[in-house]
Amino acid sequence: MKINKEWHQKNRMPKNATFAQRIHWHIEHSKNCKCRPLPEGLVKEMKSAEKKTAE
Repeated sequence: MKINKEWHQKNRMPKNATFAQRIHWHIEHSKNCKCRPLPEGLVKEMKSAEKKTAE
């Protein structure tokens, strides 16, 4: 998988990132860099949060 080094240097994950910040960072990451997929744990958290919102 190819890393977009320039994007990574300009877009660091915030320290002690909130859930919303983590989601935003990973979505932007997936648009700009293909070095790895969304973490499975985050995907599960997103689905869980989505279910809670729908209820």
